[in-house]
Amino acid sequence: MVAALVLAGGLIACPRSSSTTSADDAAAAARAPATHAAPSTAAPPTPTGARGPTFLENDTATAVTTAKAAGKVVFVDAWAPWCHTCLSMQRDVLSQPALAAYEDRVVFVAVDTDREENALFLATYPVKLWPMFYVLDAASEAPLAVHPGSMSLAETVAFLDGALAARDPETTTDPQAKALLAAHAALAADKGAYAAAAYAAAARLPGPRRTEAILGGLRAAPDAASCVAFGTEHLRDVTEGGAAGDVAAALWSCAGKLLEGSPARASATALVKARLVELAAQAAPGASVDDRADVLATLAEVHQAAGDKAAFAAVHTERLRLLEQDAAKAVTVEDARVHDYARMNSYLALGRGDDAVEMLTERTAQLPGSYEAWARLASTLFKLGLHERADAAIERAIALSYGTRRLRYLTLRADVAAARKDAAGERAALQRLVDDGSALPAALGAGDLVKAARDRLTKLP
Repeated sequence: MVAALVLAGGLIACPRSSSTTSADDAAAAARAPATHAAPSTAAPPTPTGARGPTFLENDTATAVTTAKAAGKVVFVDAWAPWCHTCLSMQRDVLSQPALAAYEDRVVFVAVDTDREENALFLATYPVKLWPMFYVLDAASEAPLAVHPGSMSLAETVAFLDGALAARDPETTTDPQAKALLAAHAALAADKGAYAAAAYAAAARLPGPRRTEAILGGLRAAPDAASCVAFGTEHLRDVTEGGAAGDVAAALWSCAGKLLEGSPARASATALVKARLVELAAQAAPGASVDDRADVLATLAEVHQAAGDKAAFAAVHTERLRLLEQDAAKAVTVEDARVHDYARMNSYLALGRGDDAVEMLTERTAQLPGSYEAWARLASTLFKLGLHERADAAIERAIALSYGTRRLRYLTLRADVAAARKDAAGERAALQRLVDDGSALPAALGAGDLVKAARDRLTKLP
């Protein structure tokens, strides 16, 4: 699935605020599509001695220079260490030898979107959902293909093939590819209306890249009503992988922005619920466990909004079963942690906070250098009212983290201090957030966090 599809109001799988911001209730759990019993959709085991492609780390300049000199394109994995969908993709898809076969035509680079050294890339290619995949033409640095959220191995191969086929706009004859090139360029140039029209045109054309066009059209939608109209039109046109659930989640999110009680909102909600029930009963081909869990999380949100507590609990129970089953198969701690965020949220949704604390306490012992493990533990402890323990855990997360993520942890630190009636601690955390955030490059997206902290400071006694 995706990680935070912010469209006209839509969001999909790994929200930027994932698992660590202030005192949201456990409903924040539902950010990701999933499924019931279905055949395993994990990537096939990697043969001994085989390897996936080699990724450059946080160095798009070298990637572009290398690709330009060799006549290659650049594949960018824009990710973040806190994003469960990103970790799932890296574990199950991006490590596959089938992608290494493209190294004669493609330079692969991974970009941690919280790191300051990636500010120039982010200024040109803003990332508002995770993971975001680009294939860039090395000569022009224009996007040849863009995909938000997870892909199966087959979808990733098709994504690369489509980009390679479209790398020369002058000789590209496929009308869908031409429309996508125009749409991607328009969106990058902040020409939203033109981009939305171009994506809509591409989405209505037959061809292998309809999913890319539909996801792009949702991102480019200028308002919630447009998003709902587009999402309703194409809800059932995406049938594979995490994207099938992502489209439903985006439509659900956009529908929530419409006037409560309006026929349009009710109609969209009914369509989303029906689609999610289908995807939960039968996983989309190629959907990962992470994708399936995301479907279930969104379905749980729909049930919660309708006040159906029994259905909400039943869906989270099934989601937790799915996640724990997959985590139990993990060979390494790094593999097991992929589902920590989703498991944490389902534990909380089911009133099993102690189980979440136990899991995350164990994870901090196993991965003491993981800022997100400490932050998730802090977030859980905070929601359970265990403020002193939450304070110690979030301090550890702050010390280990960087960039915009650290600012979010400082927000949680301020929330913990406020709950403890520690006005001085709350003020100190907010002031540090303002100071640190003001020093970050604008492309890292710290502006809203800094503004919120400043506003909050003015209201402190």
